[in-house]
Amino acid sequence: MDEVKAMSRAGENVGRAVGTGVKGAKHGAVKARTVGSKVSKQAAALAEQELAARGISTDDLQERIAQRATGMSRKELAKRGKKARKAWDKRTAKQRKQLAKSAEVARKELAGRIDPGKPKRRKWPWVVLILAGTAAAAAAALSRRPEELPIDDGQFPPNEPQGQSPASTENGQVSDKQPHQGSQNH
Repeated sequence: MDEVKAMSRAGENVGRAVGTGVKGAKHGAVKARTVGSKVSKQAAALAEQELAARGISTDDLQERIAQRATGMSRKELAKRGKKARKAWDKRTAKQRKQLAKSAEVARKELAGRIDPGKPKRRKWPWVVLILAGTAAAAAAALSRRPEELPIDDGQFPPNEPQGQSPASTENGQVSDKQPHQGSQNH
């Protein structure tokens, strides 16, 4: 049991030491932040004093730094930046539009691969069927009309001799051939 008590006391001591270390680190960070801000304010004030002693304002200093770094004034840099932003916006808008189109095409293709579904029905076969039905109905109506007979002017057609009528056969059909008068089958 002594070992268990010793281990638990050791854990408590370590926990206390860690807590104290974390607390000390927090206080140190706060002190460093306050001291750092004071020193930077002092350095900025000293730099402004030296610039004023030489007759240079902070705006003038920014202009000189821009001139040395790029060879252009701040106004020129602002104009160039504005133009660059406009060009960038145009390019990105065009690319965004193209990307949206490509994404739509890809989405439709993927949806077609995942679930092909039924193919879309075409409507034009119905039009063809309706036209065919109309044509069939018109043909049926025209075929049932009574045929017009040629006007009989009292003369026989030239291909049949006068005075002879077509003879009927045994089955009742009319034949163009005349039966032989002496040969009848009994």
